[in-house]
Amino acid sequence: MKPEKLMLGLFMCGALLLFGWYNIHKPSILVLHSYAPDYAWVRDVNLGLNRVFDRKYLYQVRWYYMDTKRHPSADFKTSAGIAARNVIAAMRPDVVIAIDDDAQEFAARYFVNDKRIKIVFAGVNREAADYGYVHAANVTGVLERIPLDAMREALRSAADFKALPHPIRVAFLGDQSETVDGDASQVQHYRWDPLVLGKVLLVDNWPAWQAGVKALAAEHDVVLVSGYRTLRRSATDPALVPAAEVVAWTEANAAVPVICFNGFYTEDGGMLAIGSSPYEQGEVAGRRALQIALEHRDPATLPIIASSQFIVTMNGTRMRARHFSLPMVYEAAARTGNQFRP
Repeated sequence: MKPEKLMLGLFMCGALLLFGWYNIHKPSILVLHSYAPDYAWVRDVNLGLNRVFDRKYLYQVRWYYMDTKRHPSADFKTSAGIAARNVIAAMRPDVVIAIDDDAQEFAARYFVNDKRIKIVFAGVNREAADYGYVHAANVTGVLERIPLDAMREALRSAADFKALPHPIRVAFLGDQSETVDGDASQVQHYRWDPLVLGKVLLVDNWPAWQAGVKALAAEHDVVLVSGYRTLRRSATDPALVPAAEVVAWTEANAAVPVICFNGFYTEDGGMLAIGSSPYEQGEVAGRRALQIALEHRDPATLPIIASSQFIVTMNGTRMRARHFSLPMVYEAAARTGNQFRP
């Protein structure tokens, strides 16, 4: 063999070995979602993550979905959690980004203070202490907090409510998921002055939701809703009611405006939503993960923070049909975020 070919062969072998070694030793990140990739919230959190993950040649990213929103039974969640923990144990990533409460409850919290794995959480509606995260040496993240200040401001600025002879009476309605349980706690502990918080109602089936909508609308000026995707068809039928069906019936039968804390409400056919930004959740979690994986930052030095951004989504046809009017800045915000439906 000619020396030139021998040198080229050795160079190629060396380059391949170096490339293989580099890929094996690149920091690894596991994105662990509670729900499925076709869920609007997950889609938008992933958009936020991918805005930050723009140099993937420096690290490896793997995605895993527990799909507990469509399968809310305790048995399924337990099994999904075991499967997720097995993936973590087998992959042994440098960082786990655990998103939404089920990912914490059934998987991530089992690795608290594990020296081999760092945890970044996002989309957590409950408290960090519920999962043992507050004093954990290997955990940081961003709490999801519904934009109560923004909602109160919007209600006070609504033209219809300004003419009421009494303070605006607010009700809250949601399903009995982990997420809504956290949202309800935030609603109940918030100072609504000068508005008045009335009943907070969480239900687990469709007939109870329908009865709740009518009862709350009869005694309040506005019904605020959160999650509605885990409603069973009846107390004896565990089949889930499609989100579009829930929203269509609610909009048609509620005697007062219904406003949601989740931006995807208008995608499901609703009138208006003022919700936590899923993009912020993804971006903050992604930046924290890269700080840990690439800059070797200690999670304990990265404080747990609460969300600060929100999105507005709006259906103009439903707003007009309801004769519900807000200052023009709300429609402008929805249009700017490509979240306005004529």
